[in-house]
Amino acid sequence: MDRISPTGDLAFKKVFASEENKDVLGGLIRDYFEITAEEITIENPYSIDAYREFVNNKEVAVLRHTLTDVSASFKTADFISELQVKKTRFFDERVLYYPFERFCKNYSKEGRMVIGSDGKPFRYSSLRPVYALNILGYTHFQNDDEALRIFEMYDPKRNKGFGKELLRIGFFELTKTNVETANQQHWHDYFTTGVVMPDAPEYIKKASRTIEFVNLGEEERTVALAIERAQAIHDAEIVSSFLDGKDEGRAEGRTEGRTEGIYAVVRNLLKRNRPIDEIMEDTGLTREEVEKLK
Repeated sequence: MDRISPTGDLAFKKVFASEENKDVLGGLIRDYFEITAEEITIENPYSIDAYREFVNNKEVAVLRHTLTDVSASFKTADFISELQVKKTRFFDERVLYYPFERFCKNYSKEGRMVIGSDGKPFRYSSLRPVYALNILGYTHFQNDDEALRIFEMYDPKRNKGFGKELLRIGFFELTKTNVETANQQHWHDYFTTGVVMPDAPEYIKKASRTIEFVNLGEEERTVALAIERAQAIHDAEIVSSFLDGKDEGRAEGRTEGRTEGIYAVVRNLLKRNRPIDEIMEDTGLTREEVEKLK
């Protein structure tokens, strides 16, 4: 392979959650929200160690159930980003939950509160804007050709904003090509092909170079190949199951095998303290089934 998939878990985190790529993350934030992110701090920075554990324990399939997200803070606000390749149930609820959770997380945070003349802190003063960008590999908003949609608190009846820009949630659909700026087009090229044009900004070129196979470390290459193989096997099993679905005997055996595979994944997710509600969404199991495995 020339490069690993830019929409894969490893690539997404390596490009946007690495300490040496803060300029790339800053460019992404600027190109979509038109703000300058100074003094970026990346939370849970990318590390190959976690991926190595999956491979060594032969649990690569679990990676398909992890959240490909990036979380960071900068001088004036917080930023989170998630890449969602396939549509999942209750996605709208989820994309609201995480930004609001991040917003509330800052309540009464040390070092950010305004102190009154009486020496007492204004605890709500520690709350600050949150910008969330969801990069989608499917069409989420039907009957709309715009690739980028950004929502914020707004009164449509009076055509007025909230006053303070405390929450902005963006959606960038890779299935659509009607973009607003040249840089967004370069990002669209990157996410869909991994390759960018010569006139792209240097930070987007850097993102493309980062996922080139020759630029990966030896362990990263091993993990990348393992993920590719696991995904290929998974896709082949789905196709095979569909083609052989009329053969009840074979379908029964294949269903049993898939069920055992799902159970193995669920056990691993439980070990990593994933919320039961998310496991239910990802696997289609009932709460009773997940609780039993727990």
